[in-house]
Amino acid sequence: MKLKVKHTDASQLMAHLHDYAKVLGKDLGETVREQAGLFCMDLAKITGPSVSSGAGLASTAKKKGMANVQAAVFKMFQPVAFATKNQITAIGKLEVFKMWEKAHGKHEDGKSPMKRWESFQRKYPASGSVVFIENGDYSQMSKLHNRHRKYDGKGGLQDYAKKAKGIFAIVPKERNIEQYMKRKFDDVGIMKSGYWWAAQKIRAKEVRAPAWVKQPEGEAYAIGLPDLNKPMMPTVTIGNTVGRRAMPSGLLKSALSYRMHAMRVKMIQELKKKQIPLWLATAQGQTAASRQSF
Repeated sequence: MKLKVKHTDASQLMAHLHDYAKVLGKDLGETVREQAGLFCMDLAKITGPSVSSGAGLASTAKKKGMANVQAAVFKMFQPVAFATKNQITAIGKLEVFKMWEKAHGKHEDGKSPMKRWESFQRKYPASGSVVFIENGDYSQMSKLHNRHRKYDGKGGLQDYAKKAKGIFAIVPKERNIEQYMKRKFDDVGIMKSGYWWAAQKIRAKEVRAPAWVKQPEGEAYAIGLPDLNKPMMPTVTIGNTVGRRAMPSGLLKSALSYRMHAMRVKMIQELKKKQIPLWLATAQGQTAASRQSF
């Protein structure tokens, strides 16, 4: 009997699965499927965004993800009205200069826009590296944003981007940023969703998740390979090619520990119900593999 968890040693987990099936009188293959599905959701809980232990699927986690998006988007973009004069010169476009003038409600009377622009450039030399993105061009906003994010554009901002002193792009209006941000809110949960889809691929029935974690894009990142037709050696392979990259190894070990703990709790409850002491269950071979963990 095997439960393959990508990139980790799951031998203790397999021992628990073996005993769990015995104590609860369940089919070994279905036990592996059930616990693999629940383990997927354990992993989803500790994949960002998360607020506290065990609350990774709660609405508070989604709110934190949205707050992270908001902070990242306003770090990347700002409206032309808030651009510095040196940034306007760095962009190097007359039309952007005219937008800036209009936003500030001032220009030198008696001069053409071109003359004012030439005078402006001489007075305020270009400074910094910033680009201008046209009104409503959310595709370009997304490309620029993703370029500075972790995990191939699926995670938060890279550390250098967070620490950057200035912003990365100017847009015409603040509403451009707000509209883009709303689009990005819809993506909150994508890194978790690969685990949801992994559970679906192995046809686990016990898993539950809120709608924001069931992102369709996550299906492409999910690994879920059930091979339960071998009675003595049922196998399930699970994984999330994006979410796993964002998870420190220590958290994966914590998820394994939690899943084993949850199975031990269920086994103890069942033994109490049947009025079988733990020592007797061990002597009878029901908890022989996992006995050291109780």
